[in-house]
Amino acid sequence: MNSSRTLMCQAIDIAVSSAPLAERRLQLGETLRRLLGAEIFVSYVCDPQGPYSDPVQISMGEDALEDYDRHFRHVDTLTPRLFERHRTSTVAPAPDPDDEFVRDFLHRRDMYHGVNYFAAQPAPGSIDLRLWRGRRARPFDTVDARVLQSVGDLVTRLWRPEEPRKPLSLTPREAQVVELVAEGWGDKQIAARLGISAATLRTHLSHSFEKTGTRNRAGLAAHFLRHHQK
Repeated sequence: MNSSRTLMCQAIDIAVSSAPLAERRLQLGETLRRLLGAEIFVSYVCDPQGPYSDPVQISMGEDALEDYDRHFRHVDTLTPRLFERHRTSTVAPAPDPDDEFVRDFLHRRDMYHGVNYFAAQPAPGSIDLRLWRGRRARPFDTVDARVLQSVGDLVTRLWRPEEPRKPLSLTPREAQVVELVAEGWGDKQIAARLGISAATLRTHLSHSFEKTGTRNRAGLAAHFLRHHQK
């Protein structure tokens, strides 16, 4: 009991802190993981299409975020249903050979029992809180859901929504580079195709990473596929 009370106090302290939002989200995620006995924490910012922007994660992996952005968000029917409830939901999706998202994304990463918080009145800039346990763990219960609902409602009231970062426009040459990256071309192939040096290509890639807010080629490819930039 004392441990739970201490962790709840830590969550409140994080909610009222003035640290950068991404830092607060990660600090809160680690506290919630310990408080609710979860293995994985993920948080997204709501954009005009739904809860898909500016993700942070603990123990899921950046590669999983990239896989989700590039492909699995387009076959994910679970998250939109939870999002439309505008509250905290517990979920334990059963194995389904016809559900690619559950089969190849959630269960492949040992995400079997979830509790997800979405704001009652989501708007661009609002955040969600998602926690997952593995196959051998017990499902989240109504007490867990009430705890997450309380914390989620608190940060929704206290944290001023920040609009998701809007990518800067790419130059025509940068857009060409990004498109070829998305098609799987290597650096030497791209340089030869566009008639530019390796150093110039690196400059275009660096600018493209900065403008799109991505960190690597996989993220850049996902950005292109999402926005159909050409």
